[in-house]
Amino acid sequence: MTDFLDRIAAPSVRLTETERKIVDALVEERHETVFLSGPQLAERLNVHEAAATRLAQKLGYRGYPQLRASLQKELMSGQDAAMRMRRSVKMAGAKGYLEDLIASEILALETLLQTISQEEIDRAADMISQARRILLFGQGHAWSILSFLQRRLDRFGMTTIALSGRSRDIAERVVSLGPDDLVIAMAFRNQPEGYRPLMEHARAVSAKTILVSDLSGSSMQPRPDMILAAPRGRSGSEFQTPTVPLAMVNSILLTIAGRHEQQTIGSLEKLSELFKQFD
Repeated sequence: MTDFLDRIAAPSVRLTETERKIVDALVEERHETVFLSGPQLAERLNVHEAAATRLAQKLGYRGYPQLRASLQKELMSGQDAAMRMRRSVKMAGAKGYLEDLIASEILALETLLQTISQEEIDRAADMISQARRILLFGQGHAWSILSFLQRRLDRFGMTTIALSGRSRDIAERVVSLGPDDLVIAMAFRNQPEGYRPLMEHARAVSAKTILVSDLSGSSMQPRPDMILAAPRGRSGSEFQTPTVPLAMVNSILLTIAGRHEQQTIGSLEKLSELFKQFD
């Protein structure tokens, strides 16, 4: 948070009492507050909704989202997997690993509820339902969740394409990408290889794009049409749970079934009949 503190310390910056209150929260409670949007932070601190935006602009940021993205990036930088695991093991302490894990999962899901709205989930569900084809891109741990999403969308009767493997394999599968298609990318902590050319190509052909991510999502470029980003743990320096992105995926699937019931239930009924024929 060096850059943020340097800007505050600049001789030309004069903070109001409200702005100082926001700064104190962002510094002293950063593991929680940098996860919140401007309105959510304002509600938590009982200040005017525009206060966070005014502070960000006074410090030279374009707005509060840029300030928050900067703080999130600094919070997560320099934290490798071994360090995060050591911190998580140490924090479990006398409570025991199971109890600590359950507590952290509950906290992560509660934070997800504060970070992602049902309206955003509705929009993602509608984008998927309206797409001619859904192309899914991810690497490493992200792909295990995406493969689950792909299987469920296949059962809904949708056309899906897995963008996995080498970069050239991915390029071959997006040759026919068009404006009626949707690319869903899932990436955590760092921007994966292939993300930029994929998103640039999708933008060039007017295909829609969704990114499911953690706090690093706001810094990935190019920006997609929609970002669903939420922290996957108590902070970027500890064990990062797969429960949060899986919960986002499951909520999208349930929303698709609820908002597009005729389409999805009809496909599932047809699948049940096919199961009988193939068994």
